[in-house]
Amino acid sequence: MYSEGSSLKSWNFLVNQESMNVWAEILDDPNPIHLDINSARLLGLGEGTINQGPANIAYIMNMIEKNFPGSQIIKMNNKMTSAILEGDQVTVSGQIIKIQEKDNKSIISCSINLKTDENKVAVISEVDVLVL
Repeated sequence: MYSEGSSLKSWNFLVNQESMNVWAEILDDPNPIHLDINSARLLGLGEGTINQGPANIAYIMNMIEKNFPGSQIIKMNNKMTSAILEGDQVTVSGQIIKIQEKDNKSIISCSINLKTDENKVAVISEVDVLVL
């Protein structure tokens, strides 16, 4: 079913202010760069509010669940390389790097990128998934 070198099904999401407001509440994160465009501008962070890092990681987790339903993430290393702004269309894509069989289970190692519609890479992830 899975093979090394295979591409994963991508996952897309439009980042909107309403979602960032919800994340700010969930994370108890009142940082104005997530809530007020003028605060982000004043700090030279761009022309939109900045999406929370944990939300970006959640997008990657959603993509993993789409590709490996019922699986378990056993290892995840993320490198944030750029900001995601309100209004960005993000795409999470990746490929299977390695598959290990252990005790009738598969551990699938993946390389994943979160990019904006401008093809700007915002997060690079290495994820190991336990598939029963």
